[in-house]
Amino acid sequence: MLTRFIPTTIKPRSVGMVSSPFTKFVKKKYTDVPKQDVTAFGSKKTTIRWLLDFQNDKMPNFALRRFEIQPGGSIGLHSHAHEHEIYVLSGESCTITNGEDQKVVAKGGDVLFVPPHEPHDYYNNGRDTFTFLCIIPKIEN
Repeated sequence: MLTRFIPTTIKPRSVGMVSSPFTKFVKKKYTDVPKQDVTAFGSKKTTIRWLLDFQNDKMPNFALRRFEIQPGGSIGLHSHAHEHEIYVLSGESCTITNGEDQKVVAKGGDVLFVPPHEPHDYYNNGRDTFTFLCIIPKIEN
């Protein structure tokens, strides 16, 4: 049996997150967000769209990014202080984790978690564009 949920006013939570008077609902088409080339870490044939970001959209806790890696493209080996969550929309890629040549094949529909400081890279060895969404937390200095 389903019960009906009636929304009430929700106050911002600050449990492990940046508290914010988040009052703006955001909706946009991903195609309206400009693509930017990714060149860091020796990356090739890769673009990013900051779908929801900290600066323009004033996201209080997380940013949502869309990456597209063309066939033969890559994001070079790197690590960072924050975790990120990935949802693969389409394509296939070999993702090397742990910096120890542990290869994980990711395909459309897969979900990945990359912990902080985990070396990782992406190489699109498929025929189609490898497209994924990536969520990162806001890190306060």
